[in-house]
Amino acid sequence: MTRSPAPPPPASPGGRAPERLRHRTEPTGSGMTVRLSGEIDLDTAEELETVLTAALSLGGRGAPVTLDMSGVSFCDSSGLNALLHARLLATARRSRLSVVAASAQVARLLARTHTGGLLEFPAVPAAPHGDDHAP
Repeated sequence: MTRSPAPPPPASPGGRAPERLRHRTEPTGSGMTVRLSGEIDLDTAEELETVLTAALSLGGRGAPVTLDMSGVSFCDSSGLNALLHARLLATARRSRLSVVAASAQVARLLARTHTGGLLEFPAVPAAPHGDDHAP
């Protein structure tokens, strides 16, 4: 009996294959920096939460964790929930979790959900009326 190859992953609405989450954690002077790229959705949110929990543990109690999300091409509510859960964990450990850089899509998500302040992300200027594509 011959097995047929596994089917390719389903294409996203834009007709391209989904981009997996990639991460790199680096120690900084007093804490950790996590650089993220790819897509954060229901399939990768748990991985994101694991990465952030590990960074908070590696940094030690009170050590800040900064996130560079400039390479994140997509983040949905599952990803946002993982970020907010990690923020609660950071607060319990007397640490800070902050987004220091974000792609336009992530910046819009944080602005529209009014969660940027919780993650210490600078406010994004409001787009002119009718322009949903502004950063």
